[in-house]
Amino acid sequence: MEINKKLLKGLSLVCGTLITIGAIMFIYGYFVSAIPLVTAIGIGLAEGGTFIFIMGLFLVAVEENIRRKNQNQKQL
Repeated sequence: MEINKKLLKGLSLVCGTLITIGAIMFIYGYFVSAIPLVTAIGIGLAEGGTFIFIMGLFLVAVEENIRRKNQNQKQL
């Protein structure tokens, strides 16, 4: 369980940074800059960070379920 806490902490740190940078780039590109490429990169970073976070949560949940299943089989 301790490994999962470290993994989730690192995952939230990395993905939170990506989403924040993406949101800042999107706002800058949409309101300040006339370059649509900056807006597109901001959207891509925010979506990528969200996708990575969701996949990381899924992998941690699957690992936890497999670990519990193996412990229950050993007890039987």
